[in-house]
Amino acid sequence: MRPTFVLSLDTELFWGSFDIVSPERFAMRYPDVRPTIAELLRTLEEYEISATWALVGHLFLASCERGADGRAHPDLPRPRYAWYQRDWLAHDPCSDREHAPLWYGDDLVDLLTTATVAQEIGSHSFSHLVFGDPGCPDAVASADLAACVQLASERGLLLRSFVFPRNVEGHHELLGQHGFQAYRGRDPTWFRSLSGLPERAARLADYGAGLHPPVSVPQETMPGLWNIPGSMVLIERRGIRRALPMAARVAKGKAGLARAVREGKVFHLWFHPFNLAHRRAEMLAGLRAILQEATRLRDEGALDIRTMGELAAALSAA
Repeated sequence: MRPTFVLSLDTELFWGSFDIVSPERFAMRYPDVRPTIAELLRTLEEYEISATWALVGHLFLASCERGADGRAHPDLPRPRYAWYQRDWLAHDPCSDREHAPLWYGDDLVDLLTTATVAQEIGSHSFSHLVFGDPGCPDAVASADLAACVQLASERGLLLRSFVFPRNVEGHHELLGQHGFQAYRGRDPTWFRSLSGLPERAARLADYGAGLHPPVSVPQETMPGLWNIPGSMVLIERRGIRRALPMAARVAKGKAGLARAVREGKVFHLWFHPFNLAHRRAEMLAGLRAILQEATRLRDEGALDIRTMGELAAALSAA
């Protein structure tokens, strides 16, 4: 296969954090998330790069209401996680974008579908379900995926790519049944096999040591469904991660691109758009440096830049 660069963006606003922090705390950590997303999109348009934006399905909505039983989305079966005792959708404000902007994102769908450089809209589940947890059975995962597919179809969109919330994989067979052709598997990093070392600490050590990120050959895990593993997350500059200079992130990204070209594999960069919101100018400058190198290699004919869906389609057709 051709050396390829893939960029996927876990686009979830507050949906990936509601069981961890309050909306107020999230807004303090990541100010101006929507302007950050708009600037990120303008950057991609400038470099003529199409990315895969994996959206939480609830963001397709402008508003929602409680059912007759007082619950949010009573038609959806709930997971039962041992580590989370509440109804998974209990935090849903059942309001609208004007009053609860971190929960609704129809305006973001509009922004992405009207971009001057085509962007792929994929799925990050309807409500950020942890698919690989035993508390998420088939019926729950299938209903979640069906809700995503239905909301996208109402906007004339076909979902082909899936990103597992929190990178916890599960129910791969259901992805194929609901029409998905690609998913992002976990990064095959060296520290995944270690025990007793927190992943965040290991990731910082990995960056600090300047190690080249992994590159991969996508695998067809079942007919028509391709695993396109991640290679590197562009970590934010908040908390202890501020100690890591921006130059280290850029150097790692460029090393991944060079390795993809050298080995004829895929370098898959990913992050949450809100990761750029803290120290936005600095984070975007670092990303731009990586994208500039990717486009240089593309223009020289050494590298392809594709979305997850485009790559899966090309692999299936080969």
